[in-house]
Amino acid sequence: MAGRRISAGYYRRYDGKVVYVISLATDADTGEERVIWTTYPFATVPRYYTSSKKSFCAFIEVNGERKAKYKRMLNMKISGEAIERLEEEGFRGPVRKRQQPQPDEVYDSREYQQSLTYYAYAKDLCEHYNFDRNKYRLCVKEKRFVAINKSDFAKLKEDLQFLDNVLKTVLVTYQGYFQERFVDGLSIRKYAEAHQLNRGSVDYQQKKFFSALASLLKERDEAEGTCRLLKPAQK
Repeated sequence: MAGRRISAGYYRRYDGKVVYVISLATDADTGEERVIWTTYPFATVPRYYTSSKKSFCAFIEVNGERKAKYKRMLNMKISGEAIERLEEEGFRGPVRKRQQPQPDEVYDSREYQQSLTYYAYAKDLCEHYNFDRNKYRLCVKEKRFVAINKSDFAKLKEDLQFLDNVLKTVLVTYQGYFQERFVDGLSIRKYAEAHQLNRGSVDYQQKKFFSALASLLKERDEAEGTCRLLKPAQK
C-alpha cells in the first residue's frame, strides 16, 4: 500500500477515532513521506502529529479481521473556518476552485423570526445556519441586500450574532456538536457513527441543545421586553 494516494481530508481509524489529514511532507534526512494530521474535533489548542505513510496505509488485524488502519471518509467536508484556522497555523489549506458569483436566485427569500415556540425558533436557527451565514456574508461582500429586505437582514444579523456568541460562552460545551451537525452537515446517523454512539443518545443530545438555546432566546426577549415569535392570528 506504499503507493496509495493520501489526500487532505477526514479519515476514520480502525478504532473509530476520526482524524483530519492536513498534508504529506517529505523527511529531509530520510526522504520518507510522512502524513501530517490532527485530531478531530479540532482542539482549542491544536496539536499536530506525523506518521510515516507506510504506517498510515498499513492494514492491521482486529478481532481476527483484516482492516485498513485509516479509511477515508468522503462524506465529511471541512468547513471554511477550519481551513482558515489551518492556514493561520501555517499549513496550506485544501485547494479550492474559484467559484463564479452566485446569482441572487440561489439565495431564495425565507421568513425570519416566524416560529411559534422558542424551541422551534432554536431549531430553525441551527438548521438554516449555513444558508443564513452565507447569505449574510454575500450581502456584506456585495454591499447590497441579496434576496432579502432591510428589515429581514437586521433580523438575520442579530440571530447569527446571538447564536455565535452563546456558542462561545454559555453553550460552549455544545460547540463541537454544533460544528459537526450544522456547519459540517453530518446527519444524526453519521454523527453517531463518528463518535461511536447510538442514534437515541444523539437525539437526546440534540433535544438538550435545542432546549438550552430556546431558553436563552426566551431570556433575550424577556430582557429586551419584546417577542420574536410569530403571534398566532386572532380569531
